Amino acid sequence: MGFLQDAKGNDSSTRLLGTIVILYALVLSTGVIVIGATQAVSVLLTAVAAGTLFTTIAGPAMIFLFQNKKEELAKSAM
Repeated sequence: MGFLQDAKGNDSSTRLLGTIVILYALVLSTGVIVIGATQAVSVLLTAVAAGTLFTTIAGPAMIFLFQNKKEELAKSAM
């Protein structure tokens, strides 16, 4: 069973979409850090901005994936 497959072994587009959203948030956060470093902005301000951006974008995706996993496990137990 692969990472992007559900408990029955079927490919899961939900997991793929969640992974894409999380990777997108990582790329944007990295961009914020790079721009902050090149613009001589405070390290603390840059870190807070990158962390807030990542949490805002990836947080709901991770919560959704966690809830989806719980539902899959409940369905497979029946």
